Amino acid sequence: MSHSPSQSRTTTPTFLDDSSPKTYPQFILFGDSITQGASHVLQSSLSEWYQRRLDVVNRGFSGYTAPAGYDTLLQFFPSAPPSQTVARVQLMTVFFGANDACVPGSPQHVPIGEYKQNLRNIIDFQGLKLHDTKPILIVPPPVDEWQLGGNERNAATTALYADACREVGQEYNLPVLDLWTIFMLKAGWIQGQQGPLIGSRAAPKSPILDELLSDGLHFTPAGYKIVFDELVNLIFLKLPEHLPDNLPQIFPDWRFKLGVTV
Repeated sequence: MSHSPSQSRTTTPTFLDDSSPKTYPQFILFGDSITQGASHVLQSSLSEWYQRRLDVVNRGFSGYTAPAGYDTLLQFFPSAPPSQTVARVQLMTVFFGANDACVPGSPQHVPIGEYKQNLRNIIDFQGLKLHDTKPILIVPPPVDEWQLGGNERNAATTALYADACREVGQEYNLPVLDLWTIFMLKAGWIQGQQGPLIGSRAAPKSPILDELLSDGLHFTPAGYKIVFDELVNLIFLKLPEHLPDNLPQIFPDWRFKLGVTV
């Protein structure tokens, strides 16, 4: 069952009524260029959904792998506990693997064991525990060799890194947004199906992957819209306490501010 963001709206929002200085809790989108490019559809849609409750912050880094991401996390994630001046990082997507999955010999290639370990390093990072941050692991999506050109990425290798990401999610019992499976099912893939993977040059060109991927790797607006819809659905199912309805507004409703009773 899918859920619409409108289903979470309420006519009687709760809010924090303390007059002390406040910071908005944060929802960090953490990943590589696919995250960096999410500002126009995914980030903006999440910002609208969480308006007045969470700040949605983009920490996408083009070209980064999981090891580079972990090193960067140590530098930007708040080292102090949440306070009136340090915002709590409430939610964080972790979305690496598209670059790690480059074939050996590519400068971005990360061996699959090292990739998994760095996902673990990110999840185990003490800052997340300090902020009681709920990580959401996003599985790297399929690639479309027909669009890509060059030989740095291929469908079969990317599928192995998607498997590895799922395994880490299962190991930690985390909410996992499995974009590889979501995109592949839309493209007509059937689990257990024999033959070349959709997206490989050995298979017919997929019009669906054409619609979802702008260059064989990065997402079109339609691709990001799917990510938003599926992320909303995951939060409904796995993290309902983090739905907008269940979070307070940081500043009060205007009626309260003006002393208006209805």
